[in-house]
Amino acid sequence: MKPLVIGLGNPLRGDDSAGQRAAELLYHCLEPGAADVRLCHQLTPELAEPLSRASLAVFVDARDGGEPGEICARRVESFGETRHTHFLTPSALLLLAKTLYGSAPRAWLVTVSAAQFEFGAALSPEVEQAMPELVDRVCGLVAAEGDLPEMPCAS
Repeated sequence: MKPLVIGLGNPLRGDDSAGQRAAELLYHCLEPGAADVRLCHQLTPELAEPLSRASLAVFVDARDGGEPGEICARRVESFGETRHTHFLTPSALLLLAKTLYGSAPRAWLVTVSAAQFEFGAALSPEVEQAMPELVDRVCGLVAAEGDLPEMPCAS
């Protein structure tokens, strides 16, 4: 079993692509094969199976709100409902993995506050500047097997 890192977002909506961009950059700081890294537009039920086999899950995404470029990291618990398959949260996906496959790993949600979600491939200057810290945080979580303190959001 190895960690699963899921970089989320739409690469055509500005800062929404931050999760995918961070996941792409993880290849430069992680040892080859140290983690299963996936880039996803959104969470889907198909991710429940690989999630059930992971030793740790790290979801990386942009969020609306907060100071642009602010990074937060919090643990995710498996709870909630899974009846909506067109929109899954990390916690609902963990519950789905546990329900269908009998196992769900410890999980983290690492986010960066976005400045804009406009059409376009470019990140805002604030999010671009935060990318090294975002990637370092995810690499640290993978290396420490999720045993790091949370970074709560100020807002």
